[in-house]
Amino acid sequence: MQLPKYVLDILQTLENAGYESYVVGGSVRDNLLGRTPHDYDIATQALPTSIIALFPHTASTGIKFGTVTVLSEAPVEVTTFRKDGPYCDRRRPTNVTFSPRILDDLARRDFTINAIAYSPIRGLYDPFLGQIDLQNRVIKTVGKPQKRFQEDALRILRGIRFCSSLGSDWSLESATAKAMKSQANLLHFISKERITEEFSKLLMGIAPTRGLKELSLIAKEAFGYKLIIPDKLEEFPLRKELRLSLVLQDNPWLFDKLTLSRQKLNHINKVLTNYPLPKTTTELRHLCFHVGREYLDDWLILRGLTPQAKALAKTPIFPHDLAISGSDIIKVKGKGPIVGKTLNKLAFYVRENPNLNTREELLKLLLREP
Repeated sequence: MQLPKYVLDILQTLENAGYESYVVGGSVRDNLLGRTPHDYDIATQALPTSIIALFPHTASTGIKFGTVTVLSEAPVEVTTFRKDGPYCDRRRPTNVTFSPRILDDLARRDFTINAIAYSPIRGLYDPFLGQIDLQNRVIKTVGKPQKRFQEDALRILRGIRFCSSLGSDWSLESATAKAMKSQANLLHFISKERITEEFSKLLMGIAPTRGLKELSLIAKEAFGYKLIIPDKLEEFPLRKELRLSLVLQDNPWLFDKLTLSRQKLNHINKVLTNYPLPKTTTELRHLCFHVGREYLDDWLILRGLTPQAKALAKTPIFPHDLAISGSDIIKVKGKGPIVGKTLNKLAFYVRENPNLNTREELLKLLLREP
């Protein structure tokens, strides 16, 4: 397995100090699948204090749970081998116990494909046969699935999300899928922020329809509603707000289950607001005014139309695009609400006929306005 030099250097430093160390988690899984990992995590025998002492640049990002981030060419989370204590909130253990064994650390992980460790010295360590599940394209829990989901209910959504991020040829192992359905009600214990994060990752995966199909099988138990799956989701551009809009238009109940920023909500609401489909370039300019230049393409794509924002980039649409300003109107009309009203009226005329957007023409129009 090939690793970046900065990761090899961290492993070597830990090993030279006498600490058994491995690359673990998604980076090992992705490497074995022939994909380029986004980041790397290391598990080690070294305690957090020893990790900090060994590396000149670190950040104590999760030291309570044994994690120190080594600031190298890219940040690398280095975590002491650990065993989880009891779970009390369906999300996190109340405490962790440090362990000298990599087996204990892998045993606490969610799925077998994420419970493979690699050391340049010792090679692959795969006590839960994750490589077989990788070959068979199967998502299977480490240990008994009911117990794993009772510990951390977010694992249910993570498993379903992997059906999207890994590909349409992946499936849930039967016992894992059955436990997801029987334990789906536990997702009520998971915060909206975490649900939103997993749901967004699902929509941005390479096989979002596959993920949504799995989610639809537990949606009633998890959220109390049926999930309607939109058509041809994979054909839509990889834009989060656009894909969210596509799903939310048929499943408005999801608005109450997700936490979206004010900016994202505004984007989605603009895209979902219905206006007549534009049949002429004039109607397209008016649509751009109502929807907003930055949301226009998503609005059009959602309705099966061709993006037009680039074509309208230099077209006057809004009052700030006009060849005159509020100060020009004040000289003629005086101050007050009349200024904004007049700007909007002039912008309307210009959308009807962009050739009117010259200072001379607009001043003529301004003098004619009552």
